[in-house]
Amino acid sequence: MMNRRLAGIVLAAGLAGFAGPALAQTSPMTQVNPVQGAAPRTSVSTADFRRLALMAETFEYESSRLALQRAQRRSVKDYASKLMAEYRPTFARLTAGATAFSGLPSQPSDATAQTKPFVDDRRAQMLNQLASAEGRAFDRLYIDMQAGMQQETLALYATYIQSGDDPALLAFARESLPMLQEHHRTAVRLAR
Repeated sequence: MMNRRLAGIVLAAGLAGFAGPALAQTSPMTQVNPVQGAAPRTSVSTADFRRLALMAETFEYESSRLALQRAQRRSVKDYASKLMAEYRPTFARLTAGATAFSGLPSQPSDATAQTKPFVDDRRAQMLNQLASAEGRAFDRLYIDMQAGMQQETLALYATYIQSGDDPALLAFARESLPMLQEHHRTAVRLAR
């Protein structure tokens, strides 16, 4: 049975197919929009959850690595540093017991090393766009992208909590939800 807090998260995220119309209205992306008008999803397989969650983590890590190099605001760099620090434990939990899942990315050799590409075309375009931004425009774009992608990730996790079948990943998703909510709230606050 889903508790009230989770029900609120699901409603807030809109189960927007991990990229719903509500995000298009709230995320002021300039060129590459994280929303492609996908239909809402009500379930996600374990393999898809793992793949999509790993892509979200890789995007978060790579974009944050860029932010440590290019961001102007100290608060943005601090935020990026925090997101990067959480990559390794999250990666380990997402890949644990994934013998049937092929094509897993490997963890970077150190805390600031570039990851092997494990993003879809949309996220790759977003990373390219971010890499070409400078100054305050970089800060704004980075934060807007984080807020948008985190909204998608919240919807993904909430959907998996309702439809998932792997006990370890379900426990991970439930435990991760408060942290994901906090990341999103921080991004929204930094965007102001």
